[in-house]
Amino acid sequence: MSDVNVYVQFSEELQRAQSGDVSLLDEEDGLLVRFGLICDEMLQSPSLSLGFNSAELEAWSLERNTWQLVQALYAERLTELREDSPSPQGSTSKNPYTPPQSVVQKIIGASKDLSELNAIRDWLHSIPTSLNPAEIRRGYLTYTKNKLKQANRTGAPTPRGLVDELDPDAVRRGHNVALDADDASYERALTRSLFEYVRAGELDLAVDMCRQSDQSWRAASLSGGKLWSDPTLAPEDEEGLSLDEMDTAELDEKRAKGTLRRRLWKKMCRALAKAGTDVDPYERALYGSISGDVDSVLPVCISWEDHAWAHINALFESHVEVELWTAPDGQYWTRGDALVDAEDALFWPAGQRRGVRAELEAIFERMQGGKKELQEQSGDPFHVAQKSLILGKIKDLLDTFVRQTRTHSEDLAPETLSRLLRFYAHLVLVLRLLKQPLPSESSNAILEAYVKVLEANNQPESLIAFYAATLEEQSAVDSYAHFLATFGIDSDVENRRAALLQAREHGLDLASIAFRTVEIILDDTLSTTPDLASPHSVFDAYATLDSHQLLLIRSLEWLTFDGSTYGAALQQANALVRHFLSRDLPHAARELLRQLPADLVPSLATPFDGEPASDREMRETLIREANKVELVGFRDGIETLVDDLYAAAIELLESKWLKFEPLEFADEDGLANELQRTREQRVIRQQLIPHLILRLHRTLLDTASLLPSNLARALDLANVVADERHEHYREFVSAEENRVGDYLGQVREAALMALEGEGRDPFVVGGR
Repeated sequence: MSDVNVYVQFSEELQRAQSGDVSLLDEEDGLLVRFGLICDEMLQSPSLSLGFNSAELEAWSLERNTWQLVQALYAERLTELREDSPSPQGSTSKNPYTPPQSVVQKIIGASKDLSELNAIRDWLHSIPTSLNPAEIRRGYLTYTKNKLKQANRTGAPTPRGLVDELDPDAVRRGHNVALDADDASYERALTRSLFEYVRAGELDLAVDMCRQSDQSWRAASLSGGKLWSDPTLAPEDEEGLSLDEMDTAELDEKRAKGTLRRRLWKKMCRALAKAGTDVDPYERALYGSISGDVDSVLPVCISWEDHAWAHINALFESHVEVELWTAPDGQYWTRGDALVDAEDALFWPAGQRRGVRAELEAIFERMQGGKKELQEQSGDPFHVAQKSLILGKIKDLLDTFVRQTRTHSEDLAPETLSRLLRFYAHLVLVLRLLKQPLPSESSNAILEAYVKVLEANNQPESLIAFYAATLEEQSAVDSYAHFLATFGIDSDVENRRAALLQAREHGLDLASIAFRTVEIILDDTLSTTPDLASPHSVFDAYATLDSHQLLLIRSLEWLTFDGSTYGAALQQANALVRHFLSRDLPHAARELLRQLPADLVPSLATPFDGEPASDREMRETLIREANKVELVGFRDGIETLVDDLYAAAIELLESKWLKFEPLEFADEDGLANELQRTREQRVIRQQLIPHLILRLHRTLLDTASLLPSNLARALDLANVVADERHEHYREFVSAEENRVGDYLGQVREAALMALEGEGRDPFVVGGR
């Protein structure tokens, strides 16, 4: 495997096409041509070129061929017919003696089906199974001829089993006779090479090889299929030179060429193609292919492409025959008729008048029902794609691929699945650029799966963002958000910021992605969190953060990289703080608040989704930042800051901290969230208020010996607890426990300390 990053290469070429730097269907340097070149580059990588991985070699070859097919098909499908083109039923030329070659050219140019069929045949010509021409040998049957000459010169009889004549049919006429072994071997190699040339669409090279091998008779037999043309009768687009002004080459071009009695020639080729087994199979296939026969060609076909070519070549030839036979402008030469004999072998299968598309479907059905090896090749994903592209069944192709990947993805090797998803994703994007109709759901599913492939293969964030941007809006947000959610707790902040900002560069909604990323993390993480803590559990304000808590805290970073998400950051921060405090995790709440940006609250002029930030969210955050974090910290005992502690505690107790009336929501989700919010706030108050009062009271008593005024503060604190405006005494009572007795016991202790004061009025304590 080459070190080349094909994911990046395909992306770069696609982006060039999207920006207009590269044409889509340019035959020399278009996008699809470049895709094919990437495949060629992979085929030339050391491990593949040496044949170490035949399966991968085959896969890259098939993908390259498929991109070439897309190029050929859509170059034809998106080409407008010329205004002066004739109808498929005949030429519009006013010359009644238009030669057959000119008639056929105009018929093909006027018929989208025939033009496309010809393009498919040309595509199959470009991918022959093999092309290894035999050597050029001068002289005709040299070894056989020399043996016959030797026998004739010496008067000896002809060697047993050797032909005694040298015409092409001598072997067939004789009984148990053959050519010399060297000549027979060369003839087999030659006819195979000639067939391979025809299979590759190089009939002229086959004819030239015959001539160079001193087999002009065979060259003539192969040339009989050329349509008759006469430039003097063919319609001219512009005036040509006079005969006196032409040189020899130009005069040669102006001479009449081709075969007038082409039907007769085809019938003779068919007869040779259907000869018995005494004729070499490649020779039968050679004449069968140039005359449009199928059955004589199939025995020498090896690959899926060979079989498809044999059928499609025959289909094209039959349509040419039918159109030429029925064309009004060709009847002077063809002696044709408007009626077509459906039983005529030269007209089959076009004479059935089922249409090109129906015939193509029948061809592929026949191939799928062929021999086991052909069936296996027909089931290859790239051959399936090629078949569907030819038939124009793009929706069925994409729907089926999505369905199969969902049900059978485990049966495929990861490398194979990645390759197919890359191909299908780019096929979808190419067809989008060509403005072709596509099934929305399947296309989106393929692109979404490809984004996951990129994530699994550790591709750059810019690459993932580029393909995520091709998804439908909500899918694009979900897909890229899922990618961002994979960043672990050890990932660098700047890497996170850069990955998120890549979304904006590719036209994605940054705010939606950031919010969705946090939502995904919270949904996954909170599903495993413990239930609410007991209202009177013991706090550990300085416990160590675990990975679960750190993951929740760092999830908010996605909402703090851009001012447009600050409103959402505030909402989620409040929700997480309530979550931590209601589960006896004050250290996590403090760390979360410490990591929030300093400008979070002042910068909410442009909140999430353009809506004003909730006043209640703002007030809850301000109160918490001003008071609660500091108050939680005193629980392990702060003896030197009693005054500050007392002032902060009284300020908190005399406020309406976390006492908000539930909002009304029309939808069930909003109502459920508000009920959860209210429940968490109640649990937090039931945890913190009694704890705060008891610890404050104890601190005042413990320091009274040094600061006598603290004893008076402890007794005054009871008035704050009993104040009906705040109802703090209610927080001492829950379904699990009643802690009023604990507090009254401490008040009693303070009263006794006041009574025990030396010479002091028990009702005037602390020097008041």
